[in-house]
Amino acid sequence: MNKRLPTKALNAILLTAALVFCLVPAQKTIVFAQQAGSKESLTPTFWQRDPDADFEDEGRMHCAPTSVSDGLIYLSRAFGLKDLVPGTEQKKDQIKLIQELADEFSTDPSIGGTNPDKVLTGLQSYVKSKGYELSRLEIMTWRSVSESNKQFKTGTKPDMSWMRSAANSKDTVVVFNFGWYHKTDDGYTRKGGHWVAVVGASGNGFTVHNPILPSEQQSEKKSLTLTLLDEDFIVVKDSGEANMKGFYDGEGPGLPRRDAVEAAILDAVIVFSLKKQ
Repeated sequence: MNKRLPTKALNAILLTAALVFCLVPAQKTIVFAQQAGSKESLTPTFWQRDPDADFEDEGRMHCAPTSVSDGLIYLSRAFGLKDLVPGTEQKKDQIKLIQELADEFSTDPSIGGTNPDKVLTGLQSYVKSKGYELSRLEIMTWRSVSESNKQFKTGTKPDMSWMRSAANSKDTVVVFNFGWYHKTDDGYTRKGGHWVAVVGASGNGFTVHNPILPSEQQSEKKSLTLTLLDEDFIVVKDSGEANMKGFYDGEGPGLPRRDAVEAAILDAVIVFSLKKQ
C-alpha cells in the first residue's frame, strides 16, 4: 500500500516550515571580509571633531587615536582581520575604536593630546588585547621615548626612503606627527602638534587623511610635500636649544596651518604591521 502523504498535506507542511524559518530572527553578525582597493580608498576619513562622537574637548586633541584608528580599519578591510576593530563600515564602530585607543594612549586634552611614546605603548596593549601582535613597530623621532620603547626607535631624523617605502607597503600603517613651530625673538618654539594618517607617497610628496578636516574635505585636501630644512633652525626648549636642521617641514592642502605657524616640522613617524598571535 502506498503510504505517501497526499500532495495538499505535503505542501502545507513545507509552507509551514518555510514560514517558521523566515520568522526566526537572524543573528546579527559583523562582516570582516577582505576588500579590494588601494590603501587610500580603504582608509577611512573620520573627522576627529564629529559631534556624533562627543569626544572630550570636542575632539580637538583626538588626532592621534583617530589617525591610528584609520590605519587599523584599513588593515581590517584590506586583509579581513577579524576582531581587530569593532567594525569596519559604521561610524559608531569607529567612534568606539577611537575611544578605546584614546584610553590606551592616555590622550589628555589638558596636556595637549598624545605624545609618541604613549602611542607606542598603547598600540602594543590594544593589538595584544585583540589577539594580534606587531610584526613591525618602528619610530623615528627626536622626542623622548620610555626605556621599554627604545627598542623601536630606529633613528632621530625621519628618513625619506624609509617613509616612502612604508607608505607604499600594503601591509603597513604610517602615521606622521608634526609640530607647530612659532618664531620668537630668541629663535623658534614648539606650540602643540598634530597627527595624520599616511596613505601613499611619491617622491617627497605624501597623500594623507588629516582628521582635523571634515570627512568630505579629506578626500580633496590630501596632499602634502616634505621639504628638508637645510639651514639652521634653532628651537628654544626648557632644556636648552636644539637645531632642527636635517628635519622635514610639511606643507600643502593636506596639512593646513595657521598664519602664526612658521614651520610644521615632522617630529615623529610611526610605522607598524600586524600578525595574528
